[in-house]
Amino acid sequence: MVGNVAVVGNVAVVGNTAVVGNTAVVGNTAVVGNAAVAGNAAVVGKDGDVAKLPAHRPSRRDKIVNAAVVTFAGRGFVDTSIADVADAAGVAPAAVYYHFAGKEDLYGAAVGLVLDDIDRVVVAVRADDTPAGHDTLSQVIDAVWDWVDEHPDRAQLVYLHAPAATRQAADRRQDFDDLHVRRAFSYAGSTNCVSAARLGTATVAMRTLVDALIAIHQMRMPGGPLSTFPTSELRAAAKAMSTRIVLAV
Repeated sequence: MVGNVAVVGNVAVVGNTAVVGNTAVVGNTAVVGNAAVAGNAAVVGKDGDVAKLPAHRPSRRDKIVNAAVVTFAGRGFVDTSIADVADAAGVAPAAVYYHFAGKEDLYGAAVGLVLDDIDRVVVAVRADDTPAGHDTLSQVIDAVWDWVDEHPDRAQLVYLHAPAATRQAADRRQDFDDLHVRRAFSYAGSTNCVSAARLGTATVAMRTLVDALIAIHQMRMPGGPLSTFPTSELRAAAKAMSTRIVLAV
């Protein structure tokens, strides 16, 4: 020990700085020649070359949530375990618990992912700040219909399992329904100058519209009462019903 410098073999420690050969380590930063290595940001080979690595390991959260969507859609909330989702995601159960407090939290994230997906589909057809009309309503119905056909697992989760499985999922679904009831008013024109009674009637009509469209998708899921009904005819009937409800407001 010389002052505050300790020498052990070929390792010198000066304060909190360790010098091994020509490598200085200050905290978690290594300086090799003129190359600085912070954490796992770089690897120094024998020839002194520095290869950069990712600053951090990519999160597996998205992979876990996507696996949860498929697993919950197939088995339902009650019959799905954290281990089931972990197996589907190809991770250890501990990795699931690292991101989620438990099964209810994970289920809420899965439902939220799907509902956000539907929101994006609707907004892609008509943003909140753009005019709406009967043609736009038809386009929105088509867009969501196509999404349901293209994403059977996500559709099955949100249309068959989401409403009653957990309180968190039920609240998220209620927020989703309320949002689209408010958006539905755009198709009926302005309601700013109508009476309170008329506004109440219009609100019931718009909620009926949203609930009816949801119910149609629920019933056309595999094994449902509308699952064998010709799709084109069912879609046309949904549009006709929606138009009549809007015109009645």
